[in-house]
Amino acid sequence: MVVARGGEGGFGNASLKKDNKSRSNGASSFPEGEDQFSLTAGRPGSETVLILELKSIADVGLVGMPNAGKSTLLGALSRAEPAVGHYAFTTLRPNIGNLNYEDFFSVKVADIPGLIKGAHENRGLGHAFLRHIERTKVLAFVVDLAAALNGKKGIPPWEQLRDLVLELEHHQEGLSNRPSLVVANKIDEEGAENAYEELKKRVRGVPIFPVCAVLKEGVPELKAALRRLMDGSESHRLHIDKIITD
Repeated sequence: MVVARGGEGGFGNASLKKDNKSRSNGASSFPEGEDQFSLTAGRPGSETVLILELKSIADVGLVGMPNAGKSTLLGALSRAEPAVGHYAFTTLRPNIGNLNYEDFFSVKVADIPGLIKGAHENRGLGHAFLRHIERTKVLAFVVDLAAALNGKKGIPPWEQLRDLVLELEHHQEGLSNRPSLVVANKIDEEGAENAYEELKKRVRGVPIFPVCAVLKEGVPELKAALRRLMDGSESHRLHIDKIITD
């Protein structure tokens, strides 16, 4: 594909040389009425401004809010070593890891940078993050069980799920309608077990896996579930009307 066509080339100095005899006799190398500049100058080509968008290609997208533990989970699922920090937006671009199985089946997993409420309006670089979800086949919604525990002013996990689904749908209708599961991360935190039980009561239609990504607890069960979604032996969708928030 040609996006900008080059101009007509000029004549280099070598093309204007005469033989040594004519030059020694003082003969001009340029035809009468022409000068060096008109003969050697080329013509300008066309100019085009392009905006290119890179969309990551992955089988599974880890979708969640900032600090939900997606990067840590990617490290637990694969050999990827994404940056991890105790602050929002540690991940500014998707990290890709290979989830390998004993029978040599392999799945590419993408750690999608954290989404916040209003991401579809480009809050928190929402557009840059949301576009990477478009090409994934399976969604793993990662929620932080401890976000609203012990006096923290975070968002309860069931509300995290609702906000994530809404942001996906506002960005592109039907974006959340693909095989999905929920990863209930940080199950090791104090009070997280109660939050997990409440989450199971409020969210229906998709399997929920309690995980401690740091300690890799629950990771084998999660890997097996992702395999089932990938090979089509199971198919669950997270629908907004199956999430009870009040």
